[in-house]
Amino acid sequence: MPKIVDYDSKREEVAEATWRVIAKRGIDNATIREIAKEAHCSTGVITHYYRDKKELLLYALRLARVRLARRVERKMAGVVDRETIRSVVFESLPLDTEGRLGMQIWLSFWGRTVSDPSMLEEQKLRYSESRRFMTDLILEAQRNGVIRADVDALAEADSITAMGDGVGIQATLEPSRFPAERQMAIMDKYLSTLFSANSKEAVS
Repeated sequence: MPKIVDYDSKREEVAEATWRVIAKRGIDNATIREIAKEAHCSTGVITHYYRDKKELLLYALRLARVRLARRVERKMAGVVDRETIRSVVFESLPLDTEGRLGMQIWLSFWGRTVSDPSMLEEQKLRYSESRRFMTDLILEAQRNGVIRADVDALAEADSITAMGDGVGIQATLEPSRFPAERQMAIMDKYLSTLFSANSKEAVS
């Protein structure tokens, strides 16, 4: 009896292998052959699920964006307090193996956005989602009295996103100078300027 393969699961499995190859070898060296080797399958299996390398790369980028969005949404569930805000902000930083892989993926794809409109649109979607999540989070925190009422939610969402990118890039390029503790301390220092005086201190 032929083996039943879940189509979507297999596509995600190949995309995850693509992430690992990109992290180790760079996007230009992420060939179908190398990805197949990482995914423990034949090149024929990959071409069965994807028309070409470009389609595979775009799907891998899209999957990374969707996975990040899901993690952030889970952290936003429930009462929004200081710790909720910190955990959402920290989610996009390279604090651990998963976070470092994520940042390596984003950095690898950024170069492609200059000449590939489809990659550019996918990156724009990521930032659009990030701004929306952070804006909604800040507005809810203001309603809860956690963040000062005079804070411009949209402007601060942009600032937090930009600062997170800057810290994440430096930590990826110089991990010994920017270990997880320093990354969190930098972001905590900035976030502390937004919190209201009577809100509960976050637990480090």
